[in-house]
Amino acid sequence: MLRDFLQDIRLGVRGLTKNLGFSSVAVLSLAFGLSATTAIYSVVHAVVLDPFPYKDVDSLTSVKVSAQGQRGFRTQYSTDEFLELAERNSIFEGVIASTISDVLWTSAGEPQRVRGNYGTPNTFQVMGVPPLVGRTFAPDDGKPDAAAVVVLGFRFWQRQFAGDRSVLGRELVLNGTARTVIGVMPKRFMWRGADVYLPIVFARGRVVEGVHSVHLLGRLKPDVTEARAEADLRPIIEVLKQREPSQFPDKWRVGLLSFKETFPSSIRQDLWILLGAVGLLLLIACFNVSNLLLSRATFRQKEMAVRAAIGANRARLIRQLLTESVLLAVLAAAIGTALAFGSLRAILALVPSNTIPDESEVAINIPVLLFTLGISVLTAIIFGLAPALHSCTSNLWTPLRESGRGLAGSSRQIFLRNGLVVAEVALSLMLLVSATLMIRTLQALHGVRLGFHPERILTMRIPLADQRYPDTQRRVAFLQDLLGRCTAVPGVLAAGLNTGFHPFGNMLAPVDVVGSTAQNTQPALVHQISADYIRVMGVSLLQGRFLTEREVIGKQRLALVNRSFVTRKLEDRSPLGAIVRIPRLRTLSPQLDDDSFQIVGVVQDTLNQGLSEAVIPEIYLPYTLTGVADRLAILTQADAASVVNTVRAQVYAIDRNQPVTNVRTIEDLLRDWEYSGPRFNLTLFSVFAFLGLALAVFGIYGLMSNSVAQQTREIGVRMALGADPGCIAGMVVRRGSWLLLAGIALGTAGSMAATRVLANQVWDVSPVDPISIGGMSLLLLLAGLLACYWPARRASRVDPLTALRQE
Repeated sequence: MLRDFLQDIRLGVRGLTKNLGFSSVAVLSLAFGLSATTAIYSVVHAVVLDPFPYKDVDSLTSVKVSAQGQRGFRTQYSTDEFLELAERNSIFEGVIASTISDVLWTSAGEPQRVRGNYGTPNTFQVMGVPPLVGRTFAPDDGKPDAAAVVVLGFRFWQRQFAGDRSVLGRELVLNGTARTVIGVMPKRFMWRGADVYLPIVFARGRVVEGVHSVHLLGRLKPDVTEARAEADLRPIIEVLKQREPSQFPDKWRVGLLSFKETFPSSIRQDLWILLGAVGLLLLIACFNVSNLLLSRATFRQKEMAVRAAIGANRARLIRQLLTESVLLAVLAAAIGTALAFGSLRAILALVPSNTIPDESEVAINIPVLLFTLGISVLTAIIFGLAPALHSCTSNLWTPLRESGRGLAGSSRQIFLRNGLVVAEVALSLMLLVSATLMIRTLQALHGVRLGFHPERILTMRIPLADQRYPDTQRRVAFLQDLLGRCTAVPGVLAAGLNTGFHPFGNMLAPVDVVGSTAQNTQPALVHQISADYIRVMGVSLLQGRFLTEREVIGKQRLALVNRSFVTRKLEDRSPLGAIVRIPRLRTLSPQLDDDSFQIVGVVQDTLNQGLSEAVIPEIYLPYTLTGVADRLAILTQADAASVVNTVRAQVYAIDRNQPVTNVRTIEDLLRDWEYSGPRFNLTLFSVFAFLGLALAVFGIYGLMSNSVAQQTREIGVRMALGADPGCIAGMVVRRGSWLLLAGIALGTAGSMAATRVLANQVWDVSPVDPISIGGMSLLLLLAGLLACYWPARRASRVDPLTALRQE
């Protein structure tokens, strides 16, 4: 068997090297398909299938509490709730808390905001990852009398200290406390994306390090089922519900949420769809190569018949031909993998920021190479089996007779080759339509009217640390001073504060209308604004009046609402003077003793959940009530970049140790948060569609060209009997046209079915878009007819005497 296998390889190599033109075309066709598949699969593997480096990640789960019949859930708990869950459960081997916290790093240079993660001392043991350098937390490190320590994240270590291992023992002043560096975590340990990890030990009824709420994560004990987990956690949640009724829904459920579901990539669905798209591209490549092999098989039928006549059995011949196919596939896989290495960096440059887990490491690694090898062997079988079966027929007389007559193969071969070309055209049309839908979606997003000029609104975040600004009064005093200074900057028309920016959302919270009997449980967006924020964003008044500066400074419990709020929550009642309650505000500011507000104005609906989502109810409140607003929006006369340094200087003039972060215009934010996803899909779909179109057109050209070459005698006879060149050319073009039309019809049906999968990726465009389908069908038809032109032209110039003499 080994000797026969080696002989098959030698014969396969000899056959492929004798036909370098055929081999090159076949290998390159497959290589393009395999390179795209390998590159996209490497992203899928790193982002969706295996993104996390933590020990036995499937046993890491969060505790989720959800309202029955509603979407959404919570995995975030107050520190007292965390302690109750951690101490009373019996299903976890270990439970940890984590945060995403602003940490102020003060050094000799400019103050910096770094991303901190306050975690319980057992964090690294539960996650199961040892440090790269030094050590992690000991059980006593978080106690009040313990020495202050910190563990660094890998990226922060590289960025700030150039990977210097002597950083161990160095002191960093974080939130005003000098902490000793005791360790550095490995590259892929990016738990909550932290720059620094700080130990913390909670105490009931007391706020430690300014931490009010945490995310709870536990490592399940072996063989814990969903039912057992719910039975164990339900009594704990019931107790917490009794203590704090407003923090849990009336009808609730408790359960577990896997780590991958807790921290998923926001583009995982896009990646699966892209993997399906490259699968179509690979099929087109396979059909193309299969057609080439069928065409070649026509010339080899006599060879196979002779081999069979002298004793070779059918299985032996099929194995030989499949070996040649595998050789083609393996060579294509090698070239495709090399191309994937080069294209992967370009793909990653297109991936929208903050859409994949920080721990993901996208690379052409062993699992990806094994996938490529496996898919290569599978494609070899797909494109090589049909030609092998047709070449190795048990009827020896027919191949010899048909080969001698110079025909284009048996009727079965002609039917199969035509069918493969039709399939290529259909799949290519599906890719082209998908790419066109992405183009139209991006055009629609760019065409959305915002009501303001995004390039003229400068935004930044002013993260006021709880340690330095521990109460509402100090925070509000800082922000009031800053607003006054910014308004006086030349080139600034207005400055406003909010807890978020339009159109990117804000805090969602239940809002109760006093006196209403309607059961409307939909939450509303809660904005905490200064008086001029409305002016900065160009929001117009529909009814009543705006909030005044005096009312905001005086902490008046007044509110503005948008039209959607009036429509959905107030029904037919007059909005002006209506009283609403927002219980969640009391958790943000415990000293807030009254959570009721009177509506004094109604403003127009403004996009508030991104560009592609419908406007939802929203309410505007004075920021001075809680002091948590930390987003500054500045309307400029012209170029927003011209005032950046001056505005920064106003912050440092108030507090030289106060960092300023996320300095961007609204236009920049739209580009990164709204346009980047559709642009990512558009670019890759367009590349795949172009390659698919090229392969399909090449398939049409190859079929027509080979048909003309194999029917030279027939064409010569026709011309000898009086057929003019135009009729001969028309015969070739008509045949190609019928194949194109059949493929377009099949592809149209396939597109109408397949584009429904893209329903979540397209916006303001119907997945069954007649412009996209019609336009791409016409493009494919014209390209296919152009591919038919050259074989038709060659056929019309056949010299009948030369053709008959050669025969």
